[in-house]
This record gives sequence, structure tokens and C-alpha cells, in this order.
Amino acid sequence: MALPKLTKTNYVGIYFFKDPLKGKVFVAIFELNKNRYKRIVGYEKDCYRTNAKIAYLKKEELKNDILNNNYASKNITFKQLWELYYTHLENSKSIAKRTYETKKSNYNTHFKPLFDNYLINNMQVFHIQNFVNDLIKTRAPKTVDNLLADLSSIFKFAIKNKMMINNPVSQVDKPKYDNSRDFPLTLEESKNLFKAIINFQEPLYREIFTFLLHGRRKDEVLSLTWEMIDLERRVYQIGFEINKAKKNMIYEITDELYEILINKNEKTGYVFKSNVTGDKVKNLRWAWKRILENANINKQIRIHDLRHLIGEISLNETDNSMEVVSAILGHSSTRPTKRYAKVQQKVASAGLKKVFEILK
Repeated sequence: MALPKLTKTNYVGIYFFKDPLKGKVFVAIFELNKNRYKRIVGYEKDCYRTNAKIAYLKKEELKNDILNNNYASKNITFKQLWELYYTHLENSKSIAKRTYETKKSNYNTHFKPLFDNYLINNMQVFHIQNFVNDLIKTRAPKTVDNLLADLSSIFKFAIKNKMMINNPVSQVDKPKYDNSRDFPLTLEESKNLFKAIINFQEPLYREIFTFLLHGRRKDEVLSLTWEMIDLERRVYQIGFEINKAKKNMIYEITDELYEILINKNEKTGYVFKSNVTGDKVKNLRWAWKRILENANINKQIRIHDLRHLIGEISLNETDNSMEVVSAILGHSSTRPTKRYAKVQQKVASAGLKKVFEILK
């Protein structure tokens, strides 16, 4: 995409145009080894308070990087950048597969249609701001913020690999939102929901939601394999790659879970397999809708709110401490010893038992 009309400064090779958000946008134009370069090197309102002199120094640094092969010689498109970034994600051992698959979905749905053909060093703040302004009309502020974080990660990768100098996301006005969420159910409604789950007619989904009532996240339960289960020791492990604690978490198998697991005929692969495909269960929406109907609940409740239900009952209806609630919900502890980890399992199991006694 072509840049707007440029105004020359008193510094050789430095030009600017005005942006309503960033003030003056400084552009370096120069030739090196018979190649012509045109790069945005700073903004009047960025963290460096870039002016023509600073832009000139950045230009000289950029030329030096190119001469020493520390900077990409071509202004690649956003599509080309994405391909490099996605390869990096796939090859990274520290990034869970579900994470880069989510990023791929966000790219295909939101970034690809708008940005694929842009040259990355021509992308400006107003391009991203317009994207945000349009998106906020149909998406929740938190969703928009998450998409901006994904987009920013792509540009940070480019900067780290000397393909860009500035991250155009950094100066965007982000949507504001309240991340707090009050649990909307009364104690009586919580009891009805609990009963609707344990009495649900579809065995597979009754079992899945019983696991969710133990404080686990949806992805943790659906990704559970028999390799993570130790029926003899009555524990199961949620690996670091599928939990938010970023480390292996071990939980006790309660009596309710043991009854589910011991009665499974096939004990290989995923614990919960689709009756249709024989593979991992992926969609719980229809079952969740039916459960809410059975519980006579018309409020906006998410599956993830089952974790909030456990925390709410723990703190308001039992003598469980915050530490016990953290153990139940699998929050990462600052105490790394194996002895404490085992105590934490016992604490979580005992605390959960108190919650179930209230809900039954």
C-alpha cells in the first residue's frame, strides 16, 4: 500500500506525513547496494518522541543492520510475515498446539481479509485503529483486546527478527472493559444446576460435566487421555501444555470420578470419545443448553461459570479458605515441593467434598 504524500525534512533521507493519532510519521528513504528502501522509522507520539533527528539516527542504524545482514532486505507482505510466524509457532516446544491453532483461526477470520497484501513496514496505526473501530461494533471489548494481543505478537516477532522497527499496535486506543464478573446464580439455582448435571440422561455428557464440577476447565477435560489417569494411585494429571498453570498439575480422583473411570470399557486414547466419530468430544453446547433447561435457568451462564460456581459456594457456604479454593481450581502454587503438591491434592479433594455436600 502506498504511503501518503511525504514532506521533506532538513535531514537527508528523512520525510514525514501526518497521522491523526501518531502525529508526524517519519519515513526513511535511501539506497544501499543498488536496492532502494522506504521504511517507517518512528512516530512523533511514540515512546521515543521521535523527531527528524532521531529518525535520521534510526535510518543510519537501519542501514548498518542491512549491511551486516541483521535486517531483512525486503519489505515483505503481512501474509509472508504470518507464514514465517506460524512456522515459528509450530516449531516452538513451549507453545501448546491449541494456542497456535487459535491464532491460526484468528488470522484466517480477522487478519487475512484485511492485511494480507499490505507491506508490513507500510502498516500504520490508523490501519489497526480502523480495524478495532469496526470490530468493536460487533464484538465484545475483551474479544477485540485478545485479537489485538495476537496481532501485536506477530509484529513483535517481526521486530525481533529485524523485519520491522515499530509495532503499529502499540499506539492503538484499545477498548476498555470490566474484567470482573459477578456470579449470577442464587444458592437454590446452583443446587438445581448441580442436580441437572448429575441426573443428566446422556451418560457421556453427564460424565464430562461431572469432571467440570471438579473445577477443571473444558479443554482440560476434553483433552484428558488414559495416559494421564492412574487408577491405582487414584490421581490424574493435567499436562502443562493444556492448563493455564503452565506446569503439570496432579489431582485426586474422587469417589465420583473413580466410579466414572473404572466403569469405562475402553481405556485407551481420549477418556471421553464422541459416540459419532469415536474421536475427542469437541462440542458441549447442545448438552449445556439442555442442562440449563432441565435446571430451569434462563440466565446467561457459560460452561466456564461452573468453576465460578465451585469457588462461590466454597467461599460463601463452607469454611474453605482461599488457599483451598485455589487448590480445587488448579491455580499454580508458589510452593514447588512434591510434598506440598501431595498435600494440595488432599486439601482440594476435602474442600470439594464440602462443596458437594452443600449442593446435593
